[in-house]
Amino acid sequence: MENVENRLRAALGDMPPFSFGAWALGGEYWGDQAHSDSVRAVHRALALGVTHFDTAPVYGKGRSEQILGQQLRKIRSEVTLATKVFYSTPEKMVESFHSSLKRLMTDYIDIFYIHWPLSGCDMRPGMETLMKLKEEGRIRALGLSNFSSDQIEMVQEAGEADVFQGGYNILFPELEKELLPFLQERGIAFIPYGVLAQGILTDRGLEHLEKEHQGFRHKMVLYSPEIRERVKSLVDELLKACREAGFTVEQAVSEYSRRRTGAATVLLGVRNRKQAELNFDRGASSLPKALTGLMDRITREGASLVPGSPNLFNHIS
Repeated sequence: MENVENRLRAALGDMPPFSFGAWALGGEYWGDQAHSDSVRAVHRALALGVTHFDTAPVYGKGRSEQILGQQLRKIRSEVTLATKVFYSTPEKMVESFHSSLKRLMTDYIDIFYIHWPLSGCDMRPGMETLMKLKEEGRIRALGLSNFSSDQIEMVQEAGEADVFQGGYNILFPELEKELLPFLQERGIAFIPYGVLAQGILTDRGLEHLEKEHQGFRHKMVLYSPEIRERVKSLVDELLKACREAGFTVEQAVSEYSRRRTGAATVLLGVRNRKQAELNFDRGASSLPKALTGLMDRITREGASLVPGSPNLFNHIS
């Protein structure tokens, strides 16, 4: 998928294969988050070669942005930062952009996304506004997140998106059906989030997460009671195969998903030093055929788990 990444690469250069998703640093949705854990997570990721960090003002009401700004300001030129804005009036979007600059302690954003679309709204004025910021050099690459293909086509009438960010994993490969081919045809790079299904595709697994976390996390479609046993069975099978092959599930799933989708980089959520090591301390990148074959099958089965859901949260804004 070489042609897909050209525009993003032209703006930012080569992206690292795996990047730091900083939603959890904001706490709230993810539960209590110690500042010291956040700091250690960022610096361990840096030591392991991570150079791209993704955040948003809504992650802890700006807390995630502030932490990244504080920890990365001395090496700002050596990393790339992504943040976001909800679609609103052009004036409010510009105001949010400048607030993010302050929290991130920078005067430009490497990738600036419209976080969620606003259904039934003409979003071209906001896109025009962000294109002006890009022309001024305040934004290096412009992104869209959680948009449908129709919504992407609408805003493309007012500007050019360089990258799309969307929820994807082997239990929820919905984007493969229409959106990924659409992006490839239009030369828009793809960056997935939710590749580990917010922890379901880890050693913690579904049962542990159900006991440990109550609240917003369980609004994700993969927690639907109707598919619970099927999800658990698939995850248990994958965990066993990864152990036998000598891979962590984080390594196997993220590498497989990157290759399958042709992603420019894969976002992996991190909240402490241990998770940074699990996600970014990479072993051998060559996956055994048996393990790849199993993930092929899980992806095929995943396509029928929650068919038709527009995103991991079944959310329409």
